[in-house]
Amino acid sequence: MSGTRKTSSAGPQPDPPLRESAPSGGEAVGPLAPPVRCPGQGQDRSPVRPTSQSHDRRTGRTRPDAAATESSTHQSPGAAGDRQVRSQVRGMAAFLRRLQAMDVANRGMLFAAVLLFCVVPFVIVLQSLAGRSAVTKMTERFGLTQDAAKTAGHVFTSPSSTSSTFTGLSWVFLILGGIAAAAVLQELYERAFDAEGRGIKDKPRQILWLGAAVAAAALSGWAQPWLRDVGGPALAGVASLAGSTAFWWFSMWLLLAGRLTWRQLFPSALATGICWLGMEIVFRLTMSNMITSNYQKYGPIGLAFALMAFLLAIGLVIIVGAIVGVAWRERHAPTAQ
Repeated sequence: MSGTRKTSSAGPQPDPPLRESAPSGGEAVGPLAPPVRCPGQGQDRSPVRPTSQSHDRRTGRTRPDAAATESSTHQSPGAAGDRQVRSQVRGMAAFLRRLQAMDVANRGMLFAAVLLFCVVPFVIVLQSLAGRSAVTKMTERFGLTQDAAKTAGHVFTSPSSTSSTFTGLSWVFLILGGIAAAAVLQELYERAFDAEGRGIKDKPRQILWLGAAVAAAALSGWAQPWLRDVGGPALAGVASLAGSTAFWWFSMWLLLAGRLTWRQLFPSALATGICWLGMEIVFRLTMSNMITSNYQKYGPIGLAFALMAFLLAIGLVIIVGAIVGVAWRERHAPTAQ
C-alpha cells in the first residue's frame, strides 16, 4: 500500500550513537565513552611508574632488572663517605661521654697514689728479696743513663739492708697493700664496663690477680733484656705489645668475674696494650732526663715526682684503654648484629 512505511525484516534499527559537542560550538569530536570506575576512585592516584623488571620467556617468571638491583645495592661514594663520617663522629662523641663519666683525671690521680703507696713498696721489697736493687730494675726498664742511675742510687738503699729489716707484720701490710691496688683496679674496670661489684666475694680474685701480676713482672724482667739483646728494640717492642695485651686481657676477665666474654674484652685489652707500649717508649726516652732534672731542683723528692708521673701514666693508660675498647664495641655492635 502506498503511503505505508515498510519495516526492515532485520528488526528495529538501533539508535545512532551520540556525539560529543565541541566545547566551542564546533563539530563533534567523537563518540561519548561510557564512564569507567576504577578501584579506589575518588582517591589520589599517581601515575603508574614502570617497574625495573624483565620477563623470562622460558620460565614465565618476572625478574628484577639487573641494572636496578646493582644501583640499589651500590651507593655513590659520596653517600658512603658521609655515612662513614657520621659514624666516626658518633663514635667519638660516645668515647668523650664515657671519658667524662669516668672522671679520668681524678681517678687516674687516685690510682697513681694507690700504686705509689702500695705497689711501689711491694715491688721494691720483692726485688730486694731476690737480691736485686731497685736501681738495677729501673735501669733495665727505663734505659737510664749513668747519671740518672747514680742519682737513683742516692735514694734507694741496698737489697741486703732492705730485706734484713723486714718482719712478719711488714709482710702483712705489704700484701694488704697489694690487694688494695687490685681492688682499685677492679673498681675501675667495673665502672668502665658498667658492671656491679660483688663485695667480699671478689677478694679471692683480687689475691689471684696479685699473684698473676707478680709472675708477669718476673717474666717480663727476665725476658725483656734477652729479647733486646737478640732482636733489638723492635723484637722487644713486639713482645711487650703481645705480653701486655695478654696480661690486661686476663686481668679484665678475672676481675670482672667472667661477666663479659673474652671476645667482648679483647678490644679493650688490645687498646690497653697499644697504649702501654706507647707509654714505655715515651718514658724510656724521657725518664733519665726527668730524674736528673728533678733531683737537681727538688733533691731526693724529685725522684718521687718522676715515679709519680710514670704511675699517673699507668692509670691513664688503663682507664683510656678500657674506654676505647668499650666505645669501639658499642659502635660496631649494630654491624655485627
